[in-house]
Amino acid sequence: MNNRTKAAVIGGVLAGVLSALPLINMCCFLWALAGGVLAVFMYQKGAGGPMTPGDGAKLGAMAGAIGAGIYLVLALLSMFVFGGGTAAMSEAIRQQGGEGVIGAGAIAGLGAFFIVVVAGIIVGLAALGGMIGAAIFGKGAGTPPPPPPAGGFGGGPTGGPAGGSFGQGS
Repeated sequence: MNNRTKAAVIGGVLAGVLSALPLINMCCFLWALAGGVLAVFMYQKGAGGPMTPGDGAKLGAMAGAIGAGIYLVLALLSMFVFGGGTAAMSEAIRQQGGEGVIGAGAIAGLGAFFIVVVAGIIVGLAALGGMIGAAIFGKGAGTPPPPPPAGGFGGGPTGGPAGGSFGQGS
């Protein structure tokens, strides 16, 4: 496993697991950003060269895809094992007089759709976290090059060795 993949896996595991754990998942989108930043940080520890924000976004998206996969598995597993509140939701709908309007299967489908949307958001925010991480840990990738040296004696663009200096007559 190369350094880039290893960093993406570490950042993705952080983003995916913490986004799926109960109570901790309230900061789901924060964990996605942190996963992208962590992936860039881990990569930069072993890399020698600078990293642009575009490279950081690619690495963050890679970490986000891994994190989204982990989140999907854990969240869908949790939804099917623990019910995801579908029984309680369908009972509340029946009590409100909406009997037969929407079933538990439709509610479960809506929950699964929501989980897939959140997984997509995790990928996007991890890419944003990678861009932020590249800006922070990029080892000077965003610094402009130094200015060119000033013109020397007599060889600048305004004058040459044949003259052209101020104050000389013609």
